[in-house]
Amino acid sequence: MNLLPNFKIEHICNELGKIDFEILENCVELDDTRIRSLIDERRHLLSLLAREAEAQETGQEFSSFYIQQPDVKQFVDAWCDQIKTKKVQNISFECPDFCNMFLDHVFPKTWNFSEDLMIIHQPKSPTIIEIARLRNQRHTIIYTTPETVSLDVAKFADRNHVQICFSPEHLQRTVSILQTPAHQTISISCDSDADAALEAKTAIQDAVNFGKKTRQENTATVTKFGKSWAINILKNISSFQNFKNLHQLKVTGTDDAIIVASGPSLNKNIDQLRDIQDSVFIISALRSLPVLNEAGIDADLVIQLDAENDEVARKLSPDASRPVKNLLLEASVNNGFFGVPAKNIIWSLPQHYFDIHQKFGTQPTPFNVPSVSIYGLCLAQFLNFKNVCFIGQDLSASSNKQYADGATNLLPAHSSMSEFNIEVPGFFGGTVMTKNSLNFQIRRCSEIAKEWQSQKLEMNLVNATEGGAYIPDFDHMTLEQFIEQRQIRVKLRKKTVGFLPGLPTDSGTAEDYLNEIVDTMSKISSLADTIIKLDSQPEKSRGLDKKIKKKIQKFQNLNNSISLLQIAMQGNIAKVIGTSAKVETVGSYTQFFREVKESSLILRDAAKN
Repeated sequence: MNLLPNFKIEHICNELGKIDFEILENCVELDDTRIRSLIDERRHLLSLLAREAEAQETGQEFSSFYIQQPDVKQFVDAWCDQIKTKKVQNISFECPDFCNMFLDHVFPKTWNFSEDLMIIHQPKSPTIIEIARLRNQRHTIIYTTPETVSLDVAKFADRNHVQICFSPEHLQRTVSILQTPAHQTISISCDSDADAALEAKTAIQDAVNFGKKTRQENTATVTKFGKSWAINILKNISSFQNFKNLHQLKVTGTDDAIIVASGPSLNKNIDQLRDIQDSVFIISALRSLPVLNEAGIDADLVIQLDAENDEVARKLSPDASRPVKNLLLEASVNNGFFGVPAKNIIWSLPQHYFDIHQKFGTQPTPFNVPSVSIYGLCLAQFLNFKNVCFIGQDLSASSNKQYADGATNLLPAHSSMSEFNIEVPGFFGGTVMTKNSLNFQIRRCSEIAKEWQSQKLEMNLVNATEGGAYIPDFDHMTLEQFIEQRQIRVKLRKKTVGFLPGLPTDSGTAEDYLNEIVDTMSKISSLADTIIKLDSQPEKSRGLDKKIKKKIQKFQNLNNSISLLQIAMQGNIAKVIGTSAKVETVGSYTQFFREVKESSLILRDAAKN
């Protein structure tokens, strides 16, 4: 988490004035190191000013608060462009002087070193990354391939917690979980091949854009459900030893996966799906289970991602006479879902719960997605299916219906028809009505299809909803046509679903983790009390500010070691660090740390129980 000091516009402008004066009055006498430091500080202050101006919600541009002197601007522009005019002795990304001059040129004049993102393509050595870090660049990602990454770069990245991404998909996933607004992103290629560098630049930009879109959707979701997710994980964690993990799942014998959603068109496809159920791998949302049970269809894998509340879990009444073959649950769901009758229960947990994965030695969910159907799509690719077909994935309403008949028998509806007010292209031509979250999913499905095409993956993606929305970059046909195309009724397949061996998590490990949470949350609550008490003192002094910042640093160190408080407080954090739709600045530490104390005590009590 990044707690920004409460810089006000007047203070920032005063600091900028001091820097500009020093540059203008002493530029001849100052050495390069001092000028570089001043210009970097200037970049950072201008970015803080831009953010404060945005938080004012007056519509004023930040440039209206601080007018730059033409002489200063001219000097800064010329100095930053020295790499074009000055004779460089050693043009190499392994040379510190060259790297500094290169960064002088590529860093924008307004740049937040604490928040903005730099991506470095194919670094031959860690020098460029190290130089950037020495200039206080906090968020850096390396984009390369496993074959070309050097041992020095890999070691440096590991020591300094710099993420290395080996594919556009990996980069997109990394960007989507960054706890920083990253309003600006720059990419630097160290590849001497100009064509490869240009191709990488395009791939990086696309991945960053996709990642930011996913993050925006995720931030809104986590803001709404983060606290309940964190509590649920603490309630579920002791049960992990009894269940399988997603990474153990293995399917052989068929290349065809059918992903069953709960849209109105699902009822049209039930008969055909029943006929081929033994020859394809059926992935279904839990909501679709009553519809499948009624038709005599046994899904191979049933997925539940939404946490739901205690009331929904309490009223859950699955058909005990038809246990699910394999039930896949994100570990943040309500504990009641672990009681659904199933031959195998499988759990998974996203990447941002880093401390839990470290504790249990488990691997995270290998994708970050906004819905069960897209989760199923990415899971099918992860399991190496070559042909993936959607049914019931309407992504729209039809005849005043948003679900198939029977799809609300197990789980209630969570939206009203009034939300379906966006017109999009339809499966059969014409248009259909969808809502904002589903429209995002349409775009996301199309983006995933494009990504996989660019990676030359042998994936045949088919939308067979026979109604609903059109999904760009998918093939569109009926389920019957898909069956004929794949000759599913003609070619006999022997489908096998199994699990790779793996050590179950130890109950002692779970108990140790819960005890650690109790201890850490108690310490955080105590620190929050101290910070609030110090902040409430009427007489402010430099010594008092130093004490507060020391306590805040202790809080940050504790908070950085665990994931759950960050998830539980996502709404508060997102507003402060700028990843939410609404940007706020913190008026006092008391305001923020009251929320910290409340959340930490809730998590402490959940861990005790």
